[in-house]
Amino acid sequence: MIPMKRERMLTIRVTDDEHARLLERCEGKQLAVWMRRVCQR
Repeated sequence: MIPMKRERMLTIRVTDDEHARLLERCEGKQLAVWMRRVCQR
C-alpha cells in the first residue's frame, strides 16, 4: 500500500480555552491525528 502524501495544510485560530479543550478531548494523542480520525466519521 502506498502511503498517503499530505500536501494541504489547514491553519485555524482558536482561543487558549478552545485549544485546552481540544487537547483534553484527544486524550493524549497527537491533536492532528485525533482530528483526522474524528472528522472522518
